[in-house]
Amino acid sequence: MLKGDNVQKGEKREAILQAALELIAEYGLQHTTMSLISKHSRASAGIIYHYFESKEDLLQSLYYRIKGDMSRAIAAADDTRQPLARRFQSLWLSIFRYCLAHPQEMAFLEQYECVPMVKRHDAQYHSEAKTLDDLIEHLSNQDMLSDLPLEVKTLYGLIKDLRTQDLVKNFPLEVIGEFTFGVALRLARQVNAGMVSLDEAALTDVAKACWDAIAR
Repeated sequence: MLKGDNVQKGEKREAILQAALELIAEYGLQHTTMSLISKHSRASAGIIYHYFESKEDLLQSLYYRIKGDMSRAIAAADDTRQPLARRFQSLWLSIFRYCLAHPQEMAFLEQYECVPMVKRHDAQYHSEAKTLDDLIEHLSNQDMLSDLPLEVKTLYGLIKDLRTQDLVKNFPLEVIGEFTFGVALRLARQVNAGMVSLDEAALTDVAKACWDAIAR
């Protein structure tokens, strides 16, 4: 097969995924049908089903694409040479900036991660883990850790370092999630909606406040 053929096929697949993303952000997950995706992407149903077995397969592919992009953006900001508190703040800011720059992706993740099957898939990683210490012990198995998205590995590595040095409280995982992804996501949504305006100094203060909330 010619290289150009591979590029063209990759572009078609990407166009379908992008169409699905835009439609879900506008109409919601349940109201985005394969026929709408076909019309929006200008790809026939046959072409779509050539790349994706079903709507569920398409959504999962979009989910992995977004998580991969997000993982790379967050991991790129992780400088292990920094003091741990500064490292946390840098990661928080990278999460916020990604959420701010990708409102459609965030709208998709919020909806898709509420799907029962996705919840069951995620639960295998922390079904027995309630606190940070539980999670560290649960994920100490390298086989399981290798399956995690890059951004989770990055945060896991940071959390493990923080707990090893007793710098953060052994909070429930939901609390840690709220002070990392939760605050960043909701604040980015408010900024994009024009409800809040924050300069770099204010954002740095918010990142520090999130750190102060979980630090010993």
